[in-house]
Amino acid sequence: MLFNFYSSSLNQVTKGFAKGLFVIGLLLIGFGILVWIFKEILAIIAAAIFMAVGVICCFNAVRVFIGTMKSGRHSGDERDNVRIRIEDNSEF
Repeated sequence: MLFNFYSSSLNQVTKGFAKGLFVIGLLLIGFGILVWIFKEILAIIAAAIFMAVGVICCFNAVRVFIGTMKSGRHSGDERDNVRIRIEDNSEF
């Protein structure tokens, strides 16, 4: 005799979750095998990505450094075509 302690809908949800988990497990195992087989190729691809990102970071750093050098040529007290007017309206 078979006793069902769960409802039919809960049973279907549990079976669906188990199927999905099983498929994800198979995909992870397959990806692990591919990484193990092609570790040299994947390492070269990862190294190329890191090198490209490093070059881009260095390029942007140089651009920012040059930009700060150009903006730092003027001293903080002097500006072209700027006049500061101070009016003293105090009645003390």
